[in-house]
Amino acid sequence: MKIGYTLDEKIFKTISPTELLSKTKKMGISSIEVSPDEKILCLKKYFEIAKLSKELDIEINYHVPYFADRFLYEIMSFKEYRRDVKLKYEGLLSIISDIQNITCKPSILIIHGASFTGENKEEALYNTLKFLDWLLNFLDRNNIKLKLALETLNKNESVIGNSREDILYILNQFTGSKLGVCLDICHDASNYYPGKVSIDDDFYNSIIYCHIHGIDIKESISHIALKNSDIDFKQQINFLVDKNFKGILNLELLVSFCGDSYLKDLYDDIDYLKTMIFT
Repeated sequence: MKIGYTLDEKIFKTISPTELLSKTKKMGISSIEVSPDEKILCLKKYFEIAKLSKELDIEINYHVPYFADRFLYEIMSFKEYRRDVKLKYEGLLSIISDIQNITCKPSILIIHGASFTGENKEEALYNTLKFLDWLLNFLDRNNIKLKLALETLNKNESVIGNSREDILYILNQFTGSKLGVCLDICHDASNYYPGKVSIDDDFYNSIIYCHIHGIDIKESISHIALKNSDIDFKQQINFLVDKNFKGILNLELLVSFCGDSYLKDLYDDIDYLKTMIFT
């Protein structure tokens, strides 16, 4: 198992990409996760990060940047605004392809299922299937070396993927494709809380990527440091180690929730995971 972290662009007001990536590489990270969109950073900056990552031998994986354009990245929009949604995702994949041309490495894109309101979950599931079918075919037709990882989400959110049953149903529709599971350990564990997480081999065998971050249950805040989390994830981490999981365990800490302690929290959590995984 390798350790990665989400590259939160907000921290570049405090530290440069060169300083951050160099320091975390020395600490033992193997990957960063980027949400590329020109509303967030200019393309030149993404390409600089890609060149630096290649020099440091750091993988780059991706997350759909929902916060940059919630409407067009939202799969539920695919039904009525198909052309616009396709253009948006083609733009995202173009940026990813340009970055891959620099890094010369395949990668993974983390994606959420469609959101829904009221009783239209079946419609959201249908839209999710139709969208994934288009996207997977687009990747194959254009020979883009990218796998998709459908993320496990919180059951308190009305979104496809807020249960393992949703995820496994969708995977069964795309057997043999480039689609796998992004296990968000925090979301998944909170769905079972205060009970024990189910350790299901069939589900775990489909995991190609992982997110991990802390959660404050009382305040309903996640994406905080593991050391501040109300849920302990040792069982899940140990299970992945025992199963000899070879993928990325990505720390998904965000500046918006960690505040001024973000860098210290990130460094402390990297050290914590190294202790858990490598000793």
